Amino acid sequence: MQKRLVTFLFVLAVASTAIAQTAVDGTVRGIAGNAVAGGAVVLQRAEGTIAQQTTTDANGKFRFAAVEAGAYMLKTEASGFYPSSYDFILRARQPVTLDVEMQPKEATKQTVEVKSEYLTVDPEKTGSSYTFARRDLDALPEPLTETTNGLVNNLMPGASDSHDDFLAVRGTEFSLHEFINGVSFLENTQPQFSPGVSPQIFETVDLMTGGFTPEYGNRFGGVLDITTRSGADLGGHGDINFRGATLDNFDLNADYGGKKGKLGYYFFVDGFTSGRFLEPPEPKELYDFGKGGRAAMQFDWQASAQDNLKLLLMGGGDNFQQPNISDDQDVGRDAQRHLRQQTAILTWLHTFSPETVLSTSIYERVGSDRVLPTTDPITPLSTASRSPLTLGIKSDLSHYWHGHLFKAGVDLTRLRENESFFFDSRGDPDVFPSFSGGLLGGEASFYVQDHFPLFRDFTVDLGFRYDYFDLVNADGQVSPRIGFAYHFRKTKSVLHAAYNQYFSPPPIEYSLLASFIGHNAVDPDQRVGNVRPYRQNYVEAGWSQELHPRISLELNAYLHSGRDSFENHEISISRIFVPINFHAARSEGLELVLNMRQLENLGITGRFQYAASKTYFYGPISGGFAGDEPLDPGERITPAFDQTHTGTAQIFYRNRWRNFWGGSAMRYGSGTIIEGGARLPQHFTTDLATGLTLWNAEARRLDAEFDVTNVSNSIYQIAKESEEIPIQYAPSRTVGGSLKFHF
Repeated sequence: MQKRLVTFLFVLAVASTAIAQTAVDGTVRGIAGNAVAGGAVVLQRAEGTIAQQTTTDANGKFRFAAVEAGAYMLKTEASGFYPSSYDFILRARQPVTLDVEMQPKEATKQTVEVKSEYLTVDPEKTGSSYTFARRDLDALPEPLTETTNGLVNNLMPGASDSHDDFLAVRGTEFSLHEFINGVSFLENTQPQFSPGVSPQIFETVDLMTGGFTPEYGNRFGGVLDITTRSGADLGGHGDINFRGATLDNFDLNADYGGKKGKLGYYFFVDGFTSGRFLEPPEPKELYDFGKGGRAAMQFDWQASAQDNLKLLLMGGGDNFQQPNISDDQDVGRDAQRHLRQQTAILTWLHTFSPETVLSTSIYERVGSDRVLPTTDPITPLSTASRSPLTLGIKSDLSHYWHGHLFKAGVDLTRLRENESFFFDSRGDPDVFPSFSGGLLGGEASFYVQDHFPLFRDFTVDLGFRYDYFDLVNADGQVSPRIGFAYHFRKTKSVLHAAYNQYFSPPPIEYSLLASFIGHNAVDPDQRVGNVRPYRQNYVEAGWSQELHPRISLELNAYLHSGRDSFENHEISISRIFVPINFHAARSEGLELVLNMRQLENLGITGRFQYAASKTYFYGPISGGFAGDEPLDPGERITPAFDQTHTGTAQIFYRNRWRNFWGGSAMRYGSGTIIEGGARLPQHFTTDLATGLTLWNAEARRLDAEFDVTNVSNSIYQIAKESEEIPIQYAPSRTVGGSLKFHF
């Protein structure tokens, strides 16, 4: 049965290869509601290059297919009308429909008037997501954009710090799932497992927290839908950036891109060090130095008017020390960890017509994770390694027909996971079996979905997804998903809601080891079997309101419950984290986001987020590493990442004089739970940043930035996983700055 299923999906993939593309369509009308036929419509990127152009039909309609995500301006011109422009940000794989209104020319007026609009609230968005284009990321202080964790912590509502540098979003700890140019990988993005991807190569990133359409799979706390930068838009320009700060924080990176003939090219390289690489287990950093590097290159080739090829290559690695407590430091504990990762994604896009788009992605990722043992003869010794490999092909077909945007797709993945583990307690009562082994497996997914207006101003996303996953266990699920959005034109409001079922394969990081311990634990009560997939039912509802052009307010409420929820648990004090399943979970929350985007007349940009949430796990432990205290059936606990109230805010002022800017980023948390039911104290931190242009000569420019993070030096307690695991502390204050040369 399994072989027949895989063969069927493979044949389907060959027959309809594609990754889903984004489309822009709309209608051009006069202020009286009459259709404007034969008007020129130009889709222009934020930096000024023309992406596509067309003319309106007899009904005033236009359509652009296979459009890359990013910041755009839509310009329209027609005989007898003043020109019109529309600014908007296009999300990856999510279509947008624009209603453009043009002002008739008046004979008594001699000046040319341009009607300018901005898409503040997306009238067709059926879930909760927040899109940031390159210009938005460039406007943020560098400490917020150094890592994806930093972005999520500050820009995704409700994201909270968990123990050991993990992040939790909407009640799940293994929750950050990256889509890179339409391709997803199962690897966890946290610094304990991966060197990560630099946000500096992002063209757009869509931080999605709920209401996922069927094309998204695997992790459902937060999805980072990423599109990478293309050199075709850079025109032979680039940047060199040096940043330095206290605690041995140094970073040197550069990028460059251009176009030669039909070939666009982009290169990025980055090297960095940090004296506080991970959250320390004491207020003072002890043995916490790390260094690493990342590189990326992308080639875009316009083979013909209908065919495009894109090749993305990424690689990176980290070497870092595992932080000590004072007792470990006194006896010379020097455990380290080395991470390596390399990724390749090759995409072919074929446009049959403005209505039908076909594309294929072949992808690969290989990595290694080595936990090096301490050389001191006293503290517990642990050593471990992983060498995962992912090979896959992802395909989708997009077709537009009478207002319906149909998509169908398939994703076939081959996985290899090799793991080893050894632990010597050296007198500690904990005893764990040694393990070494490997396993081949895979994942096959198929989805069908439709995005359509059921009637005027009422948009529906409808479809289902089938996932089949086989690594330590073979399992699968059909997951229906539905979402809708109703646009109130007079009040410029959108009501949206969604119901989704999700199937999340178990985390692959040390899943073989966790399953081995689940069968061979010394204590028979801890033999709970293999790690399991997480199955969820998810309900979300929200309201988006345009308060003023470029100012929006969004309120979202969610409830999800599921079986075999994930958390990660450290084996003794080995710094090796393995997955664990709880029989059931329930999470609920409320999120509020106020966004002020580029208020140029005031020079102000701001974003304010608040989230209230509650998460419970229910026993018994149903898979993986059970820990020291198995739960009784129905027994309820609060996970270590649970934080009732979380808030973030960023506010910045910009002035045209030398591009001067300044502002602050703030973060509040009411405290996470610790064993026994008590909560850690609340915390509030403030970062300050300012910058200006020191020198400007046409295409060449030198910018300076000055930052102070955690101004009050509030080294608060982040989280504590269990009684035997040390607590983690927030980073201390840093003072630094950067010089960035644009050429």
